[in-house]
Amino acid sequence: MLGDMKLMKWEHLVDTDGLRGTVEFSRFEHDIRAAVDQVRWPPGADRFTIYPIKQANGVVPIKSGFVECLRLRGWIMELDKFDCHLTLDGCDVLPFVVEWETGNISSSHRAVNRIALGAMEGRISGGVLVVPSRVLYNFLTDRVGNDAELEPYKPLWRRWDELPGLGYLGIITVEHDTTSMDAEPIAKGTDGRALI
Repeated sequence: MLGDMKLMKWEHLVDTDGLRGTVEFSRFEHDIRAAVDQVRWPPGADRFTIYPIKQANGVVPIKSGFVECLRLRGWIMELDKFDCHLTLDGCDVLPFVVEWETGNISSSHRAVNRIALGAMEGRISGGVLVVPSRVLYNFLTDRVGNDAELEPYKPLWRRWDELPGLGYLGIITVEHDTTSMDAEPIAKGTDGRALI
């Protein structure tokens, strides 16, 4: 639908337990796609419009809209340092987690490792990391984790599918709907010394 933040790509890197073929995964996927679809800028607008100046926009307000949509769908905030998770009652599937990247590229690698480790330890069924596309990245805080910089590592992560019991690992790439010099820049916050 015109006006929504766009989910450009959903890559299924690891699925050792066949989670993708389950009804439960359909619920996880449906909620996540709907949450991406509901991300708007500025808040209350009918589309996601980015101010198209290099490194002019923060990332935390984008994540906040996404996480709030998931919360309204029954997801719980924070589990083992993940942004949010969903536990489904009446089934054997462990919680599924989502991490929306707001840190630098090393933070993205840590998130991937946390998902894999959590699944290997039997705490979660798996999860996804949401990152901006290379195009959107250009307008966000410098060095925020993004799809293009993760690309060289995906062949390694796909090989993790050979490890039994690793669970599910996916990476979602998102992008703005449109640009405008009249758009309100997305406010930057602070995280330590880094402007996000």
